[in-house]
Amino acid sequence: MKVLHINAVYGVGSTGVIVEDIHKLSIENGIDSYVAYSTTPKAANEIPNGYVIGKKIGKKLHAVLCRINGKQAYFSRLATKKLLKHIDAISPDIVHLHNLHSNYIHMNMLLDYLAKKDISTVITLHDCWFYTGGCFHYTNAKCSGWLHDCGNCPKKKEDTPSLLFDSSAKILKDRKAYFGAIKDLTVVGVSQWITEEGTRTFLKGRRALPIHNGINTEFFVNTPSNVKEALGIENKFVVLGMSNKWLMSINKEALDYFASNLPQDAVMVIVGCNDEQKASLPKNVIGMDYIRDRNMLRQVYSMADVFVNCTREESLSLVNVEAQCCGTPTVTYRNTGAQETVDNISSFSVDTEDYKALFEKAMEIKEKGKLSFSTACREFVKAKFDRDENYKKYISLYKEIYNGRKENM
Repeated sequence: MKVLHINAVYGVGSTGVIVEDIHKLSIENGIDSYVAYSTTPKAANEIPNGYVIGKKIGKKLHAVLCRINGKQAYFSRLATKKLLKHIDAISPDIVHLHNLHSNYIHMNMLLDYLAKKDISTVITLHDCWFYTGGCFHYTNAKCSGWLHDCGNCPKKKEDTPSLLFDSSAKILKDRKAYFGAIKDLTVVGVSQWITEEGTRTFLKGRRALPIHNGINTEFFVNTPSNVKEALGIENKFVVLGMSNKWLMSINKEALDYFASNLPQDAVMVIVGCNDEQKASLPKNVIGMDYIRDRNMLRQVYSMADVFVNCTREESLSLVNVEAQCCGTPTVTYRNTGAQETVDNISSFSVDTEDYKALFEKAMEIKEKGKLSFSTACREFVKAKFDRDENYKKYISLYKEIYNGRKENM
């Protein structure tokens, strides 16, 4: 059985690590696995059966054209034509599509090819882009256009910024047509929430199932460090957060509330800040640089007493899972897929936008002590989000699809 993965990145970023994990596990399980990607930090000899899609100049041109009309994945024709020749040479039984929205591929050409060649196709909903008119998420915008025809997009200037045109209606119409032409299409959501959302659309009636993303539970463990000492907060209760959520303008009230109400023996640490952001933070909120080193990341998770995530829309949220695996209880907003990352026993979810409840739960953990939750946090993650156990479900899915096609031939 031959399986080809297509993703924007390989071995880096959330989807790049996920694809690498599934690709390697597939090979370990006797599947002839291939991967095509746009960028990677890895050397070519580190990627078995790898293929690079496009060149830097083509991707820059794609980005410029996309910026004009908002139609991402509508350019890179030459790069896509070369990819299709590569697929011809491989002759895969299954093509697994991941993230196609990074200015490197002409998606309609690819989908048309898969339909005409009658290749079994799997799509993973890492976000909502496959079934919308171009946005990655719509919950925060309170938009339901994706259920019908799109148009008058409230996120025209955001996810795929367009300087001139609103192409969302055309994009959604194309999605319906090109995905609709693929006979054997399987939809996988990284959470139950996004699986259900996707199958409310033109994907309704297709084989669909959730497979949670996973993490290496043997790597993310409680790890001793001198992070507290380096930050000068040895005797403080530490509330940890990520800048890409906490420093959004929509979450300013939440940050101000936390900073104003933290007790004297507590401090907030926000990871992923630039110098300007650090300088603008309240006195009891410490900014840290973006952390690329995974060993350092687990040290930071481990030193915190509670991880608080004010995410408002998320397909799943692995940072919640990683923190818990390091023994740090987590409090998150429950909207969208993030609610599936906690059990409301060892870690908790509260109503989205209710930052006072977010704070109260963090303080409940402070009162009881981190160690009252740590063991249960890790057990929950190991049971629900172990990388190998979860991605074995993809192996089973590939075999089911492959054997089903053989039986019907």
